[in-house]
Amino acid sequence: MPNLKGYARLLRLPLFVTAAADSVAGYAGASLVAHQALGLGPPLLLAGASSGLYLFGMVENDLSDIDRDRRLGVGRPLVTGEATIRGALVLLMGAILLTALCAIRLPGPAAAMVIVTFITINLYNLAVKEGPSSVAMTVMGLCRLFNFGIGVLAAVGIPSGRIDMGLFLPSGPLWMRHGLMLFFVAALASGYSVAARSNVTVSTRPWQVVLVVALIGGLALWMATPLVNALLATVPQTAGHPATRFVPPLARVFALAILALLWPGRLWSAAGPKRKASEYAPFIDRALYWLILADAAFVLDAMTLR
Repeated sequence: MPNLKGYARLLRLPLFVTAAADSVAGYAGASLVAHQALGLGPPLLLAGASSGLYLFGMVENDLSDIDRDRRLGVGRPLVTGEATIRGALVLLMGAILLTALCAIRLPGPAAAMVIVTFITINLYNLAVKEGPSSVAMTVMGLCRLFNFGIGVLAAVGIPSGRIDMGLFLPSGPLWMRHGLMLFFVAALASGYSVAARSNVTVSTRPWQVVLVVALIGGLALWMATPLVNALLATVPQTAGHPATRFVPPLARVFALAILALLWPGRLWSAAGPKRKASEYAPFIDRALYWLILADAAFVLDAMTLR
């Protein structure tokens, strides 16, 4: 029987806050780094656009999987009858409308990134989700990165009018390092989702390698330690992209400590040999909820650049 709880499950409603937080943090952090005043209007528009994109992606995900879920007996709302296909389509159109109404009020580069993010979400749901796990994880990481980029572009536009490799160095803008961290964490969470959908464990050697690379690579770039900055100080900076001065990552260190405390059964247990595929959900949810704290830490550290 269709009910509100079923539609809330269809939308994965509590998690939409993580998408809104990413784009708003992108706007706030980039504005602070660029010494620009913060406005109230852009964050509201960004939260609306990102929420619409997220809700669209969740509904489309279940609609695209409905035949598979029925075959495997997966207890999602569209299979159990807690939500109807007609109702899901109404929500899908509502999410598109919310995204469009907010996007048209954003600056041109940010609105263009909304379209790019929308295309990437469709690419994941309709094409690569059932393909090689590495491709699916990469595309999902890009969804999170592009969503964060909407906020950055709303604040500063396209940096120096172009994009070059200077942005991707650990000595580059603080907001770019945060975006790369979002990419790694989203890719990792997507890896758990792929593993659960395929009913495999992540304790095999390839998954352990993915876990280690994602954690070391993504979090190291996010932290941008003094050692990394010292080594890169000898590298000539790309014209138009001078390095931001080193910011002691106090808030980010605190956020990482909280991540270790929140992770159920210790961090490495996510890849433990006794971990079953059906038990991955807490790792996915907690990793995504932690991104809200990470976004707040990023903004707090960005404030020290003013």
